[in-house]
Amino acid sequence: MIDLSADLLAAAEADVIGLAVIGADRKMVRKIGRLVEWLPAAGADCCECMLLVGMEDELAALAAGRRDNIALAGVRGAAPGIAQPVTAVVLWNGARSHYFVIAMPDFAARQVETLLGSERRARRLMEQQLEAASAEVRFASLARTRLRLARDLHDTLVHSIVALLTQIRLIRHFLSADPARVADSLATAENAAASGLARAREAIARLRMPDDLKLEPDVDGLLADFAERSGVAVSTHIDERARDGLRDCALTVQRILNEALRNVQTHAQARQVTFRAFEEPAASGRKLIVEIRDDGRGFDPAIPTPGHFGLIGMAEFAELVGGTCVVQSAPGLGTLVRIALPVAAPPAATRGVLAD
Repeated sequence: MIDLSADLLAAAEADVIGLAVIGADRKMVRKIGRLVEWLPAAGADCCECMLLVGMEDELAALAAGRRDNIALAGVRGAAPGIAQPVTAVVLWNGARSHYFVIAMPDFAARQVETLLGSERRARRLMEQQLEAASAEVRFASLARTRLRLARDLHDTLVHSIVALLTQIRLIRHFLSADPARVADSLATAENAAASGLARAREAIARLRMPDDLKLEPDVDGLLADFAERSGVAVSTHIDERARDGLRDCALTVQRILNEALRNVQTHAQARQVTFRAFEEPAASGRKLIVEIRDDGRGFDPAIPTPGHFGLIGMAEFAELVGGTCVVQSAPGLGTLVRIALPVAAPPAATRGVLAD
């Protein structure tokens, strides 16, 4: 079984990986490295930490030999100062009657052979990864489903409730200040509720769709509806070569664009929104670039906003297809949302040449 060899200890002390030993009674014995800082202090029950809470039965099954490992895959921000996802695997060392935890950034798995420095250690780690693969897939699938539910709830219920709450506050104000406007405010609130219900039904329909379903792009329609609804002027610049990319990445672009436009309408106080789509060469294939810029009041992205997950969701949408979504803003300088997505298919003109 795994031992805390000199190589592993050195890697943990350098924060390349994280190591921890947990006693048979689930009490923390030792932990090394920032990547296991999410585990409780020495002497505490390991199931007191958020990632292991409620897993007493799973740990007991691991110690009894009824399962091989416990894999915690794609744990974002599990350790302070670590922004990328972290993968942790819990194993049982029967010879020493303790649990062993190894945690690493997801990209580190490709470098472990160099890290350990020998073919024997690399083969041992590969065997552990193969044993954990099926569990990691299940955990990743569950995490993806939960994230999808969270995004759709945020995109529908949260925005709708915020809109209704705003209208209710206005109605309460008009009841005493301007009763004649109460009827119009009620009508607006009714429209907000109807719109929220329609978006909720759309979200339910999306949850029933296969993840790989391709949608036809409706960027122009989304922008036109936004301009009519908000009164904000919209200018659109789409390179012809980018239209194939917009079609291939339609679902991701539409979800991020919807969130960006909602943020503009709700927070930015902008007069102008500019949408650009074009392509850039990439190491393999092509890269679709989409930029949504507004001239609103801007904000400081470094200041946390507890309870608001729109910007996080936009980044996660892009990451799910191997892309990125970066938000640049500063107070008084507007906001730029820049999406970069890989597009594997060749351009339409090339496809025609190949077909001939």
